Amino acid sequence: MTRIVQEFLDLSNFQRAWEKVAENRGCAGVDGETINSFASNQTLNIYQLRDAVENGIYQPRPCKQVIIPKKNGSQRELKIPTVRDRIVQQALLNVLYPVIEQKFSPASFAYRPNLSYLNAVEKVADWRDSGYCWVLDADVVKFFDNIDHQRLLKEVRLHVEHPGILCLIKSWISVGVLTESGVVLPRKGIPQGAVISPMLANIYLDEFDRVISSSDLKLVRYADDFLILSQTQERILSAYSEVSNLLDSMGLMMHTEKTQITNFERGFRFLGHGFLENAIFPVNVKDEKLKSGIEKLEKNQGKKKVSSLDQRTKKRTLRR
Repeated sequence: MTRIVQEFLDLSNFQRAWEKVAENRGCAGVDGETINSFASNQTLNIYQLRDAVENGIYQPRPCKQVIIPKKNGSQRELKIPTVRDRIVQQALLNVLYPVIEQKFSPASFAYRPNLSYLNAVEKVADWRDSGYCWVLDADVVKFFDNIDHQRLLKEVRLHVEHPGILCLIKSWISVGVLTESGVVLPRKGIPQGAVISPMLANIYLDEFDRVISSSDLKLVRYADDFLILSQTQERILSAYSEVSNLLDSMGLMMHTEKTQITNFERGFRFLGHGFLENAIFPVNVKDEKLKSGIEKLEKNQGKKKVSSLDQRTKKRTLRR
């Protein structure tokens, strides 16, 4: 762990972190400092920021609240850290995540090097071809907003024992968000929009991955979007309560209206792809419209042609 801390505080690591943050652009935080304004004196700014972290005087600022309207009329809240906080988070991520992510379950596909949602889609097809035809298509209610801080920090300690790094992570998840009514300090949840949050999300769900994967069920998870697969209808029905209880023990809850038990014969949607029997095809429709979309596709092209699309999709985009 001493080596990790040394690599974290290395000036060149902070330089790389700044370059990554600058590349991603993004808006200013609550302090109004933009990417361009930081860049105007980046050498001194990077040195002073690294020095503040090393000497224990760095203090993160509250996140900036950004509300994004969704197509269904609801809203999505992003919590954006300042440019300087994003740099420090990225610097830690640079050295910590390569070590931690190697320990994650192969059932987890999001925020991992050399993996994408297409690999997750391919894995679903692999389990289908192995006889796992029954599916629990689950949706977690506001995952990022419901992460329990104490449980998260307990899970982080399994990977990181250095008190300074733990204090940094604790400060980032508890710093709060600046709203029109002032700074709101969270009782739970992590900021969706922070550089560090994807790593923390995978750490939080790692136990979930391992419990499910150690059973006779199969799991494919991409962030908080996941499928549980089984070989029989009876097993997937019993899995519903098991998964619900496991999530409940983690302070999470399945969305009853968006979670369903289905199979490949009936068809379902996952990660922007429709699954129907042996076919896989990209879809841009809402879940409730999937069935009619599949029926229209079958009518226009025929099942044989849809199946051939599945094979072309695999060959062109899904193979590693």
